[in-house]
Amino acid sequence: MGNIVQFSAPYLYPFVIQYSMIAASVLFVMWKRIGKSPRYWGEEDDHISVASRKMTNYAKTDCVGASKGLFFGLLTLVVGLICLILFFVLIDHENTQVSELAVFLADLSHVVILILAILAILLGFIRVTKMKFHGEDSSILGDYLLRVAACGIIAYAIFNIIAGGLGDYTDLKNLLVLSTGGVTIIQAVLQLLFITDAQRRRIHSLNHDNVKPGRQVVTFLLICNLTMWIIFTFEVQKVQGSPVQLKFYGFYTWTVIQRIVLPLCIFFRFHSTVILAEIWKNSYKAKLID
Repeated sequence: MGNIVQFSAPYLYPFVIQYSMIAASVLFVMWKRIGKSPRYWGEEDDHISVASRKMTNYAKTDCVGASKGLFFGLLTLVVGLICLILFFVLIDHENTQVSELAVFLADLSHVVILILAILAILLGFIRVTKMKFHGEDSSILGDYLLRVAACGIIAYAIFNIIAGGLGDYTDLKNLLVLSTGGVTIIQAVLQLLFITDAQRRRIHSLNHDNVKPGRQVVTFLLICNLTMWIIFTFEVQKVQGSPVQLKFYGFYTWTVIQRIVLPLCIFFRFHSTVILAEIWKNSYKAKLID
């Protein structure tokens, strides 16, 4: 039993940090609302409540406009899982070249997923502009959590850029680490902007209800972030999987950096997946009233 706890502790540690972040944020929101006088509930509110119940009854969830995004997303997930399995199989191999191949496959799969996500986000910006913008439809708590987590993943990418750029950047390993860090920053910033915009968009015509503009992209990004969440949870935490960073920072320094920043990286991918799922469900929901 002790061996199981010791083996699983590094993987469970980030979840403790994420739980603490969510709990602290929820308690802060509760604290802000304590002592506020409730608004008087009048006859007009009763009519609004009845209309809301009617809209809820007529609302439906379907998968229209998500098939292509689902297919390519699942394909990305399968490829990512295959690379993850190969990483764990090869990383502890006695042959140094084999273990280096494991790291190369892991970094290459990560940067390819990031590039695909960037292309999807750029396409998504074009598609969601067809939908109506509602600035009041936002979650302050969700926005703050995502921004804090984005700072973590950007900081982690900067540490990687420093290690890859100030080392022997002509080496393929260093170049790949440098590229992954740069692409991560671009993807994280673009995704933050896309989520902030898309969660305030709503379909407003019958044509949009049939076409669901941008839903393919949202579906693909959802699965991409789920894939990267798995990568950060299991693959990136293995210290042997970061030889370039270990050589530049040293074992203890890089371990401390990972323990501080990695939980935020994992939370960013997890929280992005949750918000994209909410966008997938709510932004494309047609609400009709008799």
